[in-house]
Amino acid sequence: MGSPQSGFLENIDREFEEREVEKKSRELGLGYVDFTKFTANPDVLKLVSFEEAKGTNTFPLLKKGKVLRIAVTHPDEEKTKSFLKSLVQKGFTPDTYLCSISGLTEALKSYDSDFLQKKEVERKTNFEEKTEANLKEKIKDLSDLEQKLDTLHAETALSEIEVSAINTGASDIHFQPSKKNVELRFRIDGVLHDVLSMSAETAKKIVTRIKYEAKMKSNISNIPQDGHRSFEVNGRSVDLRISTLPTPFGESVVMRILDASRGIKSFTELGFSVHAKDKIEKALEEKTGLILVTGPTGSGKTTTLYSMLAQLNLPDRKIVTLEDPIEYHLEGISQSQVDEEREYNFENGFAALLRHDPDVILVGEIRSHDTAHLASEASLTGHIVLSSLHTNSAVGSISRLRNLGMENFNIAPTIDAVFAQRLIRKICPHCASKITLPENPKVKTALENIKKAFPETQIPTEIPKAVGCEKCSQTGYKNRIAICEAFLMTDEIRKMILEEKSEIDILDTLRKKDQFVSLFEDGLLKVLNGDTTLEELFRVTS
Repeated sequence: MGSPQSGFLENIDREFEEREVEKKSRELGLGYVDFTKFTANPDVLKLVSFEEAKGTNTFPLLKKGKVLRIAVTHPDEEKTKSFLKSLVQKGFTPDTYLCSISGLTEALKSYDSDFLQKKEVERKTNFEEKTEANLKEKIKDLSDLEQKLDTLHAETALSEIEVSAINTGASDIHFQPSKKNVELRFRIDGVLHDVLSMSAETAKKIVTRIKYEAKMKSNISNIPQDGHRSFEVNGRSVDLRISTLPTPFGESVVMRILDASRGIKSFTELGFSVHAKDKIEKALEEKTGLILVTGPTGSGKTTTLYSMLAQLNLPDRKIVTLEDPIEYHLEGISQSQVDEEREYNFENGFAALLRHDPDVILVGEIRSHDTAHLASEASLTGHIVLSSLHTNSAVGSISRLRNLGMENFNIAPTIDAVFAQRLIRKICPHCASKITLPENPKVKTALENIKKAFPETQIPTEIPKAVGCEKCSQTGYKNRIAICEAFLMTDEIRKMILEEKSEIDILDTLRKKDQFVSLFEDGLLKVLNGDTTLEELFRVTS
């Protein structure tokens, strides 16, 4: 084993070598590649065999049409020139880049990497899903995986990680790089849990495999990328939505798990209170209009929209969706996914969608004035339009549409209903304790508003407190439900929008005439009902 000083000197020598090669490339009028900042593309590697690359001191970098970018150490060597001529005979146009000898030696190791093995690794597709097992025990079981991760084929390691995430009920898998290593973390019931650590080298292999399977550019790591892929597990299809982000210590990766088996649920199963559920069902009875579901990322908007679609999915209706991406595939519905790279976006997709004679339209998200305007036009011309919007409150959707450039005379007749929501953890029924309802100014005001909206509400003296046991992995919580604030559009509210009244004025009117409760107040109702805790409510709504 070399001393720290020898490693330091090696780094200096390598940097000097790269600078000299870069200087030479400029003198020769060639491009330059530094392999310390390059990730091989497995599809491109298949164009040149390892024997050819090693024997001619070359390495394939990138293919664009018929142009094949090739790294060389000595462009004047006969064996290199002969190889470049052979590429021309195969129909390629070589684009020569200069690289260092050390760089080429490192790059050639890519041919031994996992994704180029001829023998495909069998992915783990069946396993016992122990839904009642202790989360901490499940994560503890992964300690064995942490010990052997460095020795596993990248595809095998990725399969183990994915299966473990599904088995723990995770919604997201995070690869989070730091100065020392890369942390693997799972988001479960909205909370991140540390799972295991891996070396940067091991993580790079797995991330390269992820990008390859998601049809992302494996050799690009300095810009964000988005991808998507599906796989079978326990006889069902699971979709992964994948995003990468460059950091100083490597690529951060998040994989959103879209498991259709968790799929379409009723509004009661999602946890909506009776008053919110009634408003949703009343809104869905309308023949036209725009129905908005609002909230931040991860608040369950898409799940609610799909539940609405399922209720509207009747034989006499044509339903068409425009999504980014399609999260659940629904029978009897025409679903389309936008593709920005092919210039198929929400705007031009919406125009095409209207030519398919729909009765109901789902647009995944309103992000721009053009999409908002098209949704407005469609709702005014005999369609039910469902969409999501990023706002913190239901009434805030009006200001958000104004900020997108919508005029009040377009907003007022368009909106039929708005539902703002969050997801909140349910108290574990096996270990929940009780505490006295505390004196708190915010709680006191909320209780007063609840009594005005629902005079029959009984206020208990005690509320739940989270404790923790084996069944909830010592967290005190198990699963999540929705809290919601909602309003249906009335003539009075339309008039207030046209007169450009403030959100506060509109909110006051809703409280007086619509049994309106805020997100916090709806959550407090669930605390009073024994479904969650005040601590969890403050965590989510603050």
